[in-house]
Amino acid sequence: MYTRSAIQNKFDPRTIFLSSLLLFSFIAFTNNINQMIFFLLLILIHSIVVGIKIEYFLKILIASIWLLLSIVFINYFLIGRDTQYIIILVLRLFGLILLSSVFLSSLSIMDIGFAIEECFYFLRYIKIPVYVLSSVIVLSLKFIVLIKEEALRIQKAQKARGLDFKLMSIKDKLYNIINLFIPIIIFSIQSSIKIAIAMEIRGYSSNYKKTRLYKSYMKVKDYIYLSFIIIFFIVCYFLFLKNI
Repeated sequence: MYTRSAIQNKFDPRTIFLSSLLLFSFIAFTNNINQMIFFLLLILIHSIVVGIKIEYFLKILIASIWLLLSIVFINYFLIGRDTQYIIILVLRLFGLILLSSVFLSSLSIMDIGFAIEECFYFLRYIKIPVYVLSSVIVLSLKFIVLIKEEALRIQKAQKARGLDFKLMSIKDKLYNIINLFIPIIIFSIQSSIKIAIAMEIRGYSSNYKKTRLYKSYMKVKDYIYLSFIIIFFIVCYFLFLKNI
């Protein structure tokens, strides 16, 4: 049995999961521009603490800029929302995108499943199968990665056969993108069958206690950082969020 600290030098998955969950609640329930900006800065600090580089924030901003601009256009010109509402909506959406990206980048898929299972362990006492739910979430996230990789592989294979998307019209691009769905669906079905057989062979359906290759332990820095986030959440609740 290997300890995860010997493999990766970062916070325990449970620390990142719980702190990200609290930060999600900050962004979701805040309806003030100044508070929203304050919590966005807190998310940036949290991202740096867990080991995300500054260049990653710029990539997220560039990738989401068109989505944010489309939301501004729709709400201001088509719906006629007021400016304050639009600013809060854009800041909240950007905060959720940023926090989600940092969360998925700082944890592997297996870490997410482990964190969910350990953090909601108490649900087992009311007969809720937390282990099954965490396995379903892990497999769902894993299939997103597999489908993305399969789509890129098919596109490269089509490009090698002379199918260049850059030279096509918009109509042809949409037609060829639709054609990607059939092999992707077939691949998904085949992969799900293989994973189900592999899990059955490895005894996932049994009631015995499961073991792990890597063992995670909470360190002093995990307890300190998590305590700081919890205390900060309580203070912010009584100062900002209680009157919402």
